[in-house]
Amino acid sequence: MKSLLLVSLALCLVACGGSSNSSTTKSSHSDTPVTPADGGSPGGASNDFGDPVNSQIRPGVRVSADGSGCTSNFLYKLNDTTVYLGVAAHCFSPDTNQNIDPCETNNLPIGFSQITIENASKPGVLVYTSWRAMQEVGEEPGGETCRLNDFALVQLNVADIANIHPAVRAFGGPRSLATNVVPTGTVIHLYGRSSNHGGNRNLETMTGEVVSVSPERWSYDVVTDTPAVPGDSGGPVLDGAGRALAVTSVLTAGVSINPLRNGVVNLNKALNYAKQHGFIQQGVTLMAYDEFSAAGDL
Repeated sequence: MKSLLLVSLALCLVACGGSSNSSTTKSSHSDTPVTPADGGSPGGASNDFGDPVNSQIRPGVRVSADGSGCTSNFLYKLNDTTVYLGVAAHCFSPDTNQNIDPCETNNLPIGFSQITIENASKPGVLVYTSWRAMQEVGEEPGGETCRLNDFALVQLNVADIANIHPAVRAFGGPRSLATNVVPTGTVIHLYGRSSNHGGNRNLETMTGEVVSVSPERWSYDVVTDTPAVPGDSGGPVLDGAGRALAVTSVLTAGVSINPLRNGVVNLNKALNYAKQHGFIQQGVTLMAYDEFSAAGDL
């Protein structure tokens, strides 16, 4: 099962299987760069949606494609008929955990239309993956952008838009997008829908703090009460104020006081990268929900 990209300073812990159906065809996009948005405005308020229920398509539902299984992060909206669900880019590559730089991997083609989404009546369509986009842009393999930019968007079928809710499972929110880099010590809340949790809600909800920030601000290392495990990859990370902060990407093993920690992708930076290079339209915004519970009891 492809789920959480696992890395270590000295040892790669393989958690994800490959797919035999992937293509190396690159996606098409506008050649005109797009000015990055601040991303700070909510896409909707709590009164627009009512109380969330678990039969809806929400941040934290399972997403499966070509043998992979991941957790979704947040909902994003272009207009009333175009809604996206966020995932991690490595969930759509057969080369995940094969010691291949993301800027040199094979990936599912843009337009791949057999993505199963929990609670959806129709399959979703892959419309953006940073691993493919970085290859088109010509990012240098080995650089921080290539290594840490891990974000993808799946478009929902219009038939399922009536069954969406922007509230993160258990925690609620996101109240808005976190547009500033947060410091170490920032409280975070992480949700993962891995089948490895066995349906135990106490394992699906994780709380901890940021312990380091990557030099180019692409990623945070976080430590939680229990680490995110294979299958939680792509899931939502909220800060203590309920803002959408990051996307779960990797599990790092090392020798420290906290040997297991997760690398989570700076969501604002990942979303702006897609807009700056013209892969998604400028008007795509995070869908928000006002109610938030740090206790994870919503």
